Amino acid sequence: MVATVVHGLAVCAVLALVCVAAFGAHGARAAQETGETARQATPPAQDADKQDAARQDAVSQDSTRLATADEAGPPAAGYAASAPAGPELRIGFSTSSLPYVDIVNKSGLEPRLVAAALSRSGYRVVPVFLPHARALELVRKGTLDGCGPVGRHTDVAGLALGDMYLQYRNVAVSLEAADLEINTLADLRDLPVMAFHNARVFMGPDFAAMADANPRYEEQVDQRAQVEAFFQRHDRVIVVDERIFAFHRARLAARGVGEPVRIHRIFPAQDRFFVFRDPVVRDAFDAGLRQLQESGEFRRMVR
Repeated sequence: MVATVVHGLAVCAVLALVCVAAFGAHGARAAQETGETARQATPPAQDADKQDAARQDAVSQDSTRLATADEAGPPAAGYAASAPAGPELRIGFSTSSLPYVDIVNKSGLEPRLVAAALSRSGYRVVPVFLPHARALELVRKGTLDGCGPVGRHTDVAGLALGDMYLQYRNVAVSLEAADLEINTLADLRDLPVMAFHNARVFMGPDFAAMADANPRYEEQVDQRAQVEAFFQRHDRVIVVDERIFAFHRARLAARGVGEPVRIHRIFPAQDRFFVFRDPVVRDAFDAGLRQLQESGEFRRMVR
């Protein structure tokens, strides 16, 4: 009898040791998997810009879908909630043009400027981010109350054009190592040129003629990618707004990317406007813009 009990206790002890060993191995695997997950969840610093661009693209697509669907509710509730109470205006802004527009944070220079001008008359701006042509279409349909930026050559017939609020300073940029002499628009005709999206429209007929005559001319929607490709491929000149280029160049420099460049200021400054469906809203924007300029707040916002 005693022998049987002893034998049973021995068996139990062996089973307990087996369970402990199994649990320990499982725990070690779990800890290892947890560590792997944590490492995967922590992005490398050099991928920060790519992830930010992905977020910009995702938000841009969401805003476009929301506007296309007519627009089932405010697309930027967080921004609207921080604005003063008052009549709500849905204003369309372009996409992928930091620092003018920051889609991820639903902010940027232009949304802040428009919201500040219209708030002087008690309006509350809800920004919608979508391509320029689509925004104009939705203003004409009445889905949006206004949009921008538009240039002097944009067809805005039947809409209320606001005062010039800002000048874009487009430039041609080449690498210093390429040693290019670019002094006139004609000098771009035989060079590989990558311009921003819709440059043919924004830059006027002479630029459009150059683009049509240049078989190596192309346009890029994503201006972050435009600046990155310029430094990576070493085989082209880019046409870009000087503020946008400086912004993305600084971000690339923080990652150790960049080379000396030449800035060719061969284009006149380009006036930019916002356009509105209702002339009353246009007048409120113009009045608010003048107040911002007279108070000095405008200068602080755009510097």
